[in-house]
Amino acid sequence: MDEKPKLRPVEVFPVKSERGTIVCIRDATGLSDRVVTSSPRALRILEMLDGKHSVLDIQAVFARATGEIVFSDEIRKVLSVLDEALLLEGERFETWRKGMVESFARSRVRKAASAGHGYPSETKELRTFLDRILDEAEIRKDAPPPELRGLIAPHIDYERGRKSYTDAFAALRRSTPPELFVILGTAHTDTAERFALTRKNFETPLGETVTDTRFVDELAKRSSRDLFHDEFAHRSEHSVELELLFVQHLMQKAKWDFQVVPILCGGFQEAMEKDTSPMELPGVREVIEGLREMIARRKRTCVVIAGADLSHVGPRFGGTRRLTEAFLRNVAAADRATLAFVEKGDADGFFENIALEENARNICGVAPIYVTLKVLGSSRVKCLRYEQWSDEEGSSCVTFAACAIS
Repeated sequence: MDEKPKLRPVEVFPVKSERGTIVCIRDATGLSDRVVTSSPRALRILEMLDGKHSVLDIQAVFARATGEIVFSDEIRKVLSVLDEALLLEGERFETWRKGMVESFARSRVRKAASAGHGYPSETKELRTFLDRILDEAEIRKDAPPPELRGLIAPHIDYERGRKSYTDAFAALRRSTPPELFVILGTAHTDTAERFALTRKNFETPLGETVTDTRFVDELAKRSSRDLFHDEFAHRSEHSVELELLFVQHLMQKAKWDFQVVPILCGGFQEAMEKDTSPMELPGVREVIEGLREMIARRKRTCVVIAGADLSHVGPRFGGTRRLTEAFLRNVAAADRATLAFVEKGDADGFFENIALEENARNICGVAPIYVTLKVLGSSRVKCLRYEQWSDEEGSSCVTFAACAIS
């Protein structure tokens, strides 16, 4: 273990139990499936695991902040538990990660990462679960036309984003089935490149989907970057998987053959910092123009899906304010102003609107939405639903929307 330990990206959230409130800590990237529980007292220790503090430093800072003494053995015990759970950077994590990368590279398929906890793992139960979500759709007077070109859907879990998933994929159910789906997911782990491709088929409880490897390889050849460098990011990422399940379910019910191109999108934060367009970032223009040209010249139909949530606000996401009704109304107003650019099909306006406030709302779907709008060009976009989900403690809120593009 390093002398100055550093915590990997984690999610910290409270859970009420018979013993009172406990703190749960889990891997934000999904690489490790271990969940560590602790007392709220340990949070102050976690805050200092930044690679800059030794055990002695942590003791001193803890004493100044709380007036209490924390023994070195207690700190080391916390560190040991975190290290065993692969939540600390260091030799143990790197050795484990190297083995996982090699195993994933050898695998022919990308296996389901969220089955059994994000949705039912048994086939019949999953089909019933997805049908119930789809059947909640209302017949809208402003329903999109039968020929869809794209969708924007959430990647939050199905229960919290239920209504938006309903509207997005009910629109797909009403449309003519396409033969190719380009699914642009949000990469929730750091990637060296801004796009990550994979040739692997995706395996789910509904069977195995077929990845269009010719399309994938041609897109990779058009780029001066190594688009397979971050392929491992697909292993645990849910933002493609949750869209794919609805696609797979609907196409199987229609008895329709289809193929998939799964692409993970990294962040465009550098463009905001440099006050420039994402198109000027290395490799972005090549991928967007490649997708646009390859889709346009295909004789068969294609739907582009952006798996994208919107704002992440509140103390859990680094905010300093509790989530009052007035605060959430302001978030909704800001989100709707951002979505107004989406409804115009204005990718640059969408990005500039977010960059203007330096992405203060932590919108994690910037890249897939931007790429979708750029690739599809002149389009009619209809926002079918906007939603907010907040926890009971008022520490976090995630927002998302469903949009149909024709």
